Formats: sequence, structure tokens, C-alpha cells
Amino acid sequence: MKISDTDKKILKALQKNPSYAQAEQAASVGMSRSSYWRHVRELEDAGVILKRRVELDPRKIGLKLRASCVISINSHRTDSRDDFEAHIKQQPNVLECFATSGGNDYLLTIIASDIESYYEIMSTQILNHPTIESAHTSFIMDTIKDTHVLPL
Repeated sequence: MKISDTDKKILKALQKNPSYAQAEQAASVGMSRSSYWRHVRELEDAGVILKRRVELDPRKIGLKLRASCVISINSHRTDSRDDFEAHIKQQPNVLECFATSGGNDYLLTIIASDIESYYEIMSTQILNHPTIESAHTSFIMDTIKDTHVLPL
């Protein structure tokens, strides 16, 4: 799908504040509500807009510790990778999992209430999986930039 200038305006507005009512969003990009809604549906149908979501402040719900963890697995066979990935997808404290190149195989973002909780998650939910060879964690001390807004 070719993204038009109008589509870019809509996408920028949605990324800026997805909670605005349709009428407000349409007005912000200079369109009628029905035309705006038609464009949004086309962007959703084309898979450009993947989902709309509510973003919570983790600290306000008691999740104060965030960590990046690099994982190396002990076998790169398809069944081992599939087994590890299926396991990680089931872990609620793992926010993100990326397959990577280089010396490690995966990069995880993990969230927990505190260091004790993190230790419990790692020792019972992650490190005990039979495909894991090694794991190295870096704790996130401060967030400098955290966005899902893509440049258009």
C-alpha cells in the first residue's frame, strides 16, 4: 500500500493522541468524520495500523524494575528455537523478545516489581528452560526516550 500525504497526516494524529474522538481527529487533519474513518479502516485493513492500545505507567502499578536480558540458547535447531520462543511468549513479565544476530540469540525486556521479584521470574520462569545456555542482564536505571511513534 502506498501511503499518501493524507494517510501520513492521519497516522501522525493517531500516534500523537489515539484517545481523541473521531470527530476531533478528523478535524485535526482537516477531514470530514466519514472520510477520516474510511481512511483509518483502509489503513487497518492494509495492516499499516496494527492495533490501538492503552499504555500504562508501570511504576504506578508497582512495576518499578525494568531489565534487558540477552539470552544464548544451546541449540539453533528449529525445534529448539520454536520451543524457546513459545515458552517466552507465555511469560507475562517479558514485554519484548527479539531474535538477534551476533554473539547472543535473543534480547528480552523484562519488567518486575523489584529485584527479588526479578530474581524469582528469572530463576523459575526463564532460566530453568532447557534451551537456555546463558543469560546476561542489564538493569535499566533511567528512561531517556521511550516511544512507539514512528517517523513519517
